[in-house]
Amino acid sequence: MFDTFLSHPDKLYIEHISNMFHEEDSSLEREVKRFHDIAKLKKSFQIYIRGDKGVDKNHSLLSAYLFLLNSDFETRDLLFGFLAIASHHGNVENFFTLNEDNRYIGKYCTNSKELLFLDEVIASAKSLGFYETVEGNLAQLEEQTKKYQKYIRSFKFKNSFDYGDFVDFKKLYASLIYADKFEAIFGIKKERKEPIPKEILSRHIDAFAYHKKRDDFRKYVLNNFDSSHKLFTLTAPTGYGKTLTALEFALKFKQEKIIFALPFTSIIDQTYDVVCDIFEDIEIFKIHHKTDIDESVPKDRYSQVKFLMSSFSGEINITTLYQIIFALFGNKNRDNIKFNQFRNSVVIIDEAQAIPYAFRQDFIRLCELISEQMNTVFIFMSATMPIMSDGFREISNLDYFQEQNRYVLKWLCLENGQDTLMKKVRDEAQTKHTLCVVNTVKKAQELYLKFRDEFECYCLNGYMTDNDKQRVVEKVSKRLKEDEAKILLISTQSIEAGIDLDFEVGFREVAPISSIIQTAGRVNRHFGEQQGTLYIFDDICEYSNLIYGDLQQISQAIFEVLQDGDVEESNILEISRLYFDKIHKQLESFYIEKEIEKLEFFDINKKIEAIMDGGDFKQLIIVEPYDGFIAEIEMELLRIRKEEKDTFRQKDLAQSQVKKMLQHGVNVNKKEVDKFMTPISRVKYLHEMIYLSAGAEEYDERYGIKKYVPDELDMSDIGF
Repeated sequence: MFDTFLSHPDKLYIEHISNMFHEEDSSLEREVKRFHDIAKLKKSFQIYIRGDKGVDKNHSLLSAYLFLLNSDFETRDLLFGFLAIASHHGNVENFFTLNEDNRYIGKYCTNSKELLFLDEVIASAKSLGFYETVEGNLAQLEEQTKKYQKYIRSFKFKNSFDYGDFVDFKKLYASLIYADKFEAIFGIKKERKEPIPKEILSRHIDAFAYHKKRDDFRKYVLNNFDSSHKLFTLTAPTGYGKTLTALEFALKFKQEKIIFALPFTSIIDQTYDVVCDIFEDIEIFKIHHKTDIDESVPKDRYSQVKFLMSSFSGEINITTLYQIIFALFGNKNRDNIKFNQFRNSVVIIDEAQAIPYAFRQDFIRLCELISEQMNTVFIFMSATMPIMSDGFREISNLDYFQEQNRYVLKWLCLENGQDTLMKKVRDEAQTKHTLCVVNTVKKAQELYLKFRDEFECYCLNGYMTDNDKQRVVEKVSKRLKEDEAKILLISTQSIEAGIDLDFEVGFREVAPISSIIQTAGRVNRHFGEQQGTLYIFDDICEYSNLIYGDLQQISQAIFEVLQDGDVEESNILEISRLYFDKIHKQLESFYIEKEIEKLEFFDINKKIEAIMDGGDFKQLIIVEPYDGFIAEIEMELLRIRKEEKDTFRQKDLAQSQVKKMLQHGVNVNKKEVDKFMTPISRVKYLHEMIYLSAGAEEYDERYGIKKYVPDELDMSDIGF
């Protein structure tokens, strides 16, 4: 019926398949790519792709069956290929679902409606000359699947998969879906990129004013370069310029791309701006859930940029640890596109102590395997490095810690409870730039409200929008550099990782030692002549043990050391090692080992989500920044609905509007949302998005959604 076969509108099928092949493909990867769309050769799909949207377009399952009938690999690899093809337009389910329902290898497979097109697809394939040896019929398929059923049943009860199998499947699946999407969007083969010239960054750093400690550190790290090794740790005190030094070290490997993961979106924006200033002609992307792109770019270019940004396809990709975690563990299509990009990359994990201890061992094991199988270099950075495996090599001089004298940790005994703390903070803040970090938003707001009439006081916490947090950080940074009246910042843990602020004195409520050291890194950070002090004080929030759980108990012995005497910065490394050794021995384990044994991809993703997303007790609220903001969003969404005929383009543009709103989003405890007096509204056309209208009493841009209510105020005045 057709002289030519199409894979996508105006795209020849043969060109699509041919362009997907890559010089590094294994024979299995190549065969999976060759067969993944073969069922598109059926007449109904060819009618569909030419514009009749009401015609059947399903093709993944029949393509997977034809792969089974015409491929000659070990049974495990055949089943991996089958599952990859069957899942290439969706997410990956648990491996043993292949034999547990009527969708895949199970006894009902021959009832699939797609199999009605088997003979037709084979005939069309042979006519192309691309599949001369393709053959098969229902009887053969039934015979084959019985064999695979037997294998799966036997394997399930006699054997188990391991982390290597997990990586093997993800490599195969990720290679397929990345190549499929890349070719569909760009219409060309994916070529290897030239390495980024290291000299660009080297010249930039060489232009800095001489700083003995940082310059010695940089020289030491670069001299430890070893192109034959792929797993590194970079442990150094805060303020040593680890970011640019690690980036310079990474460039020496001459890999295709660099993926730089940081813990918070605010630090990503800051790092992105710095890197863009250095590399003017390099493709640099920042990737997190609030990343936006310019909607004014042409339609096709928009899709291309969106794909590149969301898939770690830039030459330098700056992203969150969250994105890396789900690229490693996730079963979703979008996460595995990112997994493919670990190949021939350098992955830098900043603040490595932020990897949740519950699955830290799983994380490390996957990195070890990926480094071996995908030519990936991993660099873990921290001032408080968790314990890694023996395969990791330290490239910093740990003697630097013994030479530090920037701050001292002192225990502050609260003889009269919070009153003692407030008196001490008040005394210090008269003459010094002062930081006070507590464990809850409510306590941070309380202290801010108590001090704001006495000092130039600022607040930073997780109940503030990203825009307002960034505004506070920028204002505080500016004021710390000015020789004027001293300022006081009251913060939660939001201050701890990567924010380049330098105070003269600090206060920190009891927390895990890693958090205390991170706070200490904001005291005399830039090597001032006067030694700074970080005072550690006992729990005033009443929730510290609940917040930090087992980590707080691990730290208890170290608190006792602090109560016996001061601890200089030079002893911090020893304390950090003691802390992480206790965590490693008492708390760390292989969290998903049982799920790995059965390749339960869906269940693994679910377990990781439970830790990363913290359950269902939070509600995202958009805080409208000004009157009419949401109305503008709604008008744009309506315009997109009316004017954009391409559903994919429509979805992309709508998502861009969502990301604009997320800049003003706050995750709030659901019970607190229920107490709001200001009515919560839903965004038209995006009913899952809810917002608090501009000017609502529940939000103050200086300190966020109000959790603390001063005793002297009537609670009804602010909706609590």
